[in-house]
Amino acid sequence: MKENTNSYKVMPALCLDFDGTIRQSKSGKKFIRGSDDIELIGNIDTLIWKFRNSGWLIFGISNQSSVAFGITSPETIDDEIEATLKLFDRNPFHEVRYCFFNEKGSVHPFKYRSLLRKPNIGMLACMEEASWKRGYVVDWEKSLFVGDRPEDEECAQRAGIRFLHINDFLKISDSDIYIVY
Repeated sequence: MKENTNSYKVMPALCLDFDGTIRQSKSGKKFIRGSDDIELIGNIDTLIWKFRNSGWLIFGISNQSSVAFGITSPETIDDEIEATLKLFDRNPFHEVRYCFFNEKGSVHPFKYRSLLRKPNIGMLACMEEASWKRGYVVDWEKSLFVGDRPEDEECAQRAGIRFLHINDFLKISDSDIYIVY
């Protein structure tokens, strides 16, 4: 049976790092210390919804290598991501991916190099495939990656996506959403 590709909708993606970009530790610590220690940054909820309501796919992308170092567990990270999503009035994300791997880690099986880990583009490729299965084509030429760390910027660069630091992203006005690309 031939697939009807005429029904696919082409949309740009807003790719957002999690830690230091959409969320931070309530306690002021460098790293989040559990699902009760999470708060959203600035007006990120409102801003993300402005993009989504303007026809953008919303992707969350996060390295979570504390698992590879034995600091936390995959289940704890799952709980923290879920707690983060509950802080939004409504979940704005079409897709969320996170990577537990770090080749400098010590915990099997997460102590190996992974193409998913930023600055690699593996998580973006997974989100593109998932979007395709839902009837969307990601317009990477018009997409935007927002983050706070060098590996976020390098991931965007490797994928050919415009990068914006979170400090600049938080200053975007309503009219900027339409001209951001």
